[in-house]
Amino acid sequence: MTTVQREASANVSPFPAIKPGHHLAPAAIRRDNGASQIVYIECPDWCTEDHVENFVHYLEDVAHYGQAFTISVPSFLIPDAAVFQWSARTSSDPTATDPQMRDSHIVLEGDTGIDAYLTPDMGDDVASDLERLASKIREAARTARLHNQHAEAVAA
Repeated sequence: MTTVQREASANVSPFPAIKPGHHLAPAAIRRDNGASQIVYIECPDWCTEDHVENFVHYLEDVAHYGQAFTISVPSFLIPDAAVFQWSARTSSDPTATDPQMRDSHIVLEGDTGIDAYLTPDMGDDVASDLERLASKIREAARTARLHNQHAEAVAA
């Protein structure tokens, strides 16, 4: 190896290893003066956020969000609007001071303006409660349907 080759190889820094379950993704950092810079960040594979389109002003503000699943609860008294709307998605804020926010967690968003932040175990508990609620809603639907069928039969 020549001296020039040794000097050139000494100036090359190894590319850092990407953690399993992550990939490199472009992210836009746009300063207040409008200047923009694209950097590559380690992004969880579950993250669906477009870090270029949804730019931040500082690298520390990059957060990760998974695909949201949303349900709307209608009412026949207000046919053109949802009475309740809830959504859940995975999230992570890698530079947060709270270690639970740095870890992957679930954000349950409602229409109250206050979001619920759940650990995976808390998410399992809430999901179990929602399954029990779904069962009770189905039971109430069957009861109402049978009552209505009986009322129609009696009225005929």
